[in-house]
Amino acid sequence: MKREIYIWFLLIVAIAVVNPVRAQNCNDYMLLNNNATYEILTYNSKDKLESRATYHVKNVNRNNGKLEATIETKVYDKKEKLSSEGEFTVGCDGGAISMDMRSMMNPDMMEAYKNMEVSMEGNKMLYPGNLQAGQKLEDGTMTVTVKDKSSGQNMSTMTMKIMDRTVEGKESIKVPAGTYNSFKISQNTEMENRAMGMKMPGMRVQTVEYYVPGIGMVRSETYRNGKLMSYSVLSKANK
Repeated sequence: MKREIYIWFLLIVAIAVVNPVRAQNCNDYMLLNNNATYEILTYNSKDKLESRATYHVKNVNRNNGKLEATIETKVYDKKEKLSSEGEFTVGCDGGAISMDMRSMMNPDMMEAYKNMEVSMEGNKMLYPGNLQAGQKLEDGTMTVTVKDKSSGQNMSTMTMKIMDRTVEGKESIKVPAGTYNSFKISQNTEMENRAMGMKMPGMRVQTVEYYVPGIGMVRSETYRNGKLMSYSVLSKANK
């Protein structure tokens, strides 16, 4: 379950910011226009397709140069069976992207907790309007607490921390949607979980993102102890 939650989290982070990172005007963001659609494919370390995710941008609100969009998502498994669907929001101010980390929960997990009381707290993941080699990006944290509705007893607490976000430099990258000159961004993610007051084994993974000015993140790779676990690529994009 922890690995599935993390892979979903990575996917949402990747998709939610698929837009130009160097634009100074939020109106210029190609994939934050009403009815824009895009698709992400996720593969395992053996290049076997694990899932396909589609995204539809709707309810875009613009006010005094700021923007907020609702994005509808559907995730299909390798057999093309719908496995989850949901919505999340993305904000833009002065060309910088912000995303509430509380919107990053897997709908499948929420369904498992439907008879529980679930609360989420977290800051916002920020992507500045200008990226450059060597730049350090802000960390992100989210905590999910699950309680029994009848007794109020704390059943589990999960904390996810994204840190050490660094723009490593520029690199050419080829994905199904095209070939791009990208910014390579590395980061570490730690997940801690407590169940019934007992600390459970944690998990730490490393991520490499390839982020393209004018397009956004086109590839994401997840590693554990230096070994590739999975990767996601932008396969389609229509504004």
